[in-house]
Amino acid sequence: MILQRNILFFIYRLYGGGAERVVSNLSMALGDNYNIKIIIYDLEEKTYPYKGELIRIKLPFSKNPVHNNSIQRTIRFFMLITKLRKLKRDNKIDISVSFGEQANIINVLSKKKEHIYLSMRTTLSKEMQNRPKKRILTGLIKRLYNRAEAIVVPSALAANDLEQSFDVRKNKLEIIHNYIDSVAINKLSDEPISDTELFSLFRQKILLNVGRITPAKGQWLLLHLFKKLKERIPEARLVIIGEGESERHFKMKLVNYAAKLDLKLYDRTAADKFSLDHDVFLLGFDSNPFKYMKQSQLLVFSSTFEGFPNTIIEAMQSGLPVIAADCQSGPREIIAPDTDPSKHTSITEFHCSGVLAPSLPTSSIDDPVDDSIMIEWENAIITLLDNQELRNKYIQNGIERATAFEKEIILKKWESLLQLES
Repeated sequence: MILQRNILFFIYRLYGGGAERVVSNLSMALGDNYNIKIIIYDLEEKTYPYKGELIRIKLPFSKNPVHNNSIQRTIRFFMLITKLRKLKRDNKIDISVSFGEQANIINVLSKKKEHIYLSMRTTLSKEMQNRPKKRILTGLIKRLYNRAEAIVVPSALAANDLEQSFDVRKNKLEIIHNYIDSVAINKLSDEPISDTELFSLFRQKILLNVGRITPAKGQWLLLHLFKKLKERIPEARLVIIGEGESERHFKMKLVNYAAKLDLKLYDRTAADKFSLDHDVFLLGFDSNPFKYMKQSQLLVFSSTFEGFPNTIIEAMQSGLPVIAADCQSGPREIIAPDTDPSKHTSITEFHCSGVLAPSLPTSSIDDPVDDSIMIEWENAIITLLDNQELRNKYIQNGIERATAFEKEIILKKWESLLQLES
């Protein structure tokens, strides 16, 4: 029976990152009992799985703000507010939940009678460090976010960041971790790798990174690291699955960086000729990264900042040991929940369910890399690859740790917040 509650999820797009995965998961969990509308303003056809109706808002000019002048950006901004407000009215939306700083601003400014909730899935002050309109965005966030019923964040540090950097009232902040659907992940991870080239690739020792190709994900750290690692483990390969809206510009930097390090890089999205002689493999977006997780040896998570990375929990559930940068915020709360979440290590820490390594102090590919950090990462990876008993321990403990983020546990918090409980 469909209950007469109309719920809107508003986000830029429905693929590629952690916030998008949260929307996908929530729609799949709530779609049988509520009328779900998902509104995006990106025109790409690819999406994560979802339930409900997907509506795309079409806007004029380029979707990349760099290609638009100030007048064009202003027109897009106000058209988005107007179109979203009309869609809310036409669909009789009761509850509107938005994800991401721009979508959150638009959600507040398009409010009619519906209850609005905002969600930030990252450490916002870090995310905005290099934004050209940082002062304007900060002002809007300070003025608008407190108008929402609540702002959902995935970690304690992300909540502290909004309170301290953007004057969000503490009583407006709700910490709800990202969740996983272990049944769905197990099913997807069991899918075979049908592509013959990729099948042969994943017979090697694979260090896997899953995430958008952006400066914040720190993938150039892995290139620098792999330059040293391949001398000690010739059969190892580095595989990166993911893309981002600024992917083309940054990916070219990544490609050039690999060439500078004398690493042979294969880019599947550029139709490069495949060969196992390559060192680094960029596979682009894949809606099912779990089948690759299951066939890899180690997740190497190199982000310079996060909110609460789904990828770590998903890897654990897929039986993939994790080594993660101890960045702000999320990895420590997942891997070492009994420690101070504000701590940042300068040496490798082997915890019960995974490994924390020092994070880079910068998210710029042009900055020099600290050799002491590289040594910590290199030694930890060698230890994990050479010690099957230790890897088995992390496989089992990781699966157990992932149960804390099961759908049923986290979904109850969302239903309580949105007042959906019967």
